[in-house]
Amino acid sequence: MEDEARLRYLTVGTITLAEIAEQLLTQLRRRTRMSRVIVTAPFLVVMPKTILRLNDEEARERKLCTQPIGDGLYEVTLENHFKKGQIVEFQGEVPKHFSNSCAPVDDAGRVLPLERSGSNAFPAKPEASAAVGKGNHPAPPRIDLDGMTKAQLLDFAAQQNLVVDGSKNRAEILAALKKKTRAAA
Repeated sequence: MEDEARLRYLTVGTITLAEIAEQLLTQLRRRTRMSRVIVTAPFLVVMPKTILRLNDEEARERKLCTQPIGDGLYEVTLENHFKKGQIVEFQGEVPKHFSNSCAPVDDAGRVLPLERSGSNAFPAKPEASAAVGKGNHPAPPRIDLDGMTKAQLLDFAAQQNLVVDGSKNRAEILAALKKKTRAAA
């Protein structure tokens, strides 16, 4: 404990080590790229340990859940919520899990096209691909027969040109349909 106190006040000329460290951190922060995004989802939740640039008004609104670290940068200490349409500026790259909740913007607030390469690229959204069945034809969509009512089961049977006795109860109709759809496949 005593050694730590001495190191904090150890001076090099007229500058303390703490002041030197703070100057170095400030220079490093200035060199770090900031990424601006606009929230496109109903809201965006930013978790602790994230570094954000906030203006004075935003900093006042979030003073209980952020810690100032200098040059308008704040470290999030409790989760923060941003509403749709708000512009958020992250230090470094935008976290990948925000790619569906926000879009990159320029300094004027105009939405930029998504970059597919580079340091601040959002990941490409996976394209929906149909499951491939026999003969390279897309497999038919799976239908949840168990979740259907008796009337829905009878409608499904009619659509599939399957003959089912409508006087039976739901469980019997369900079993017959499952048996017939397995046999047809």
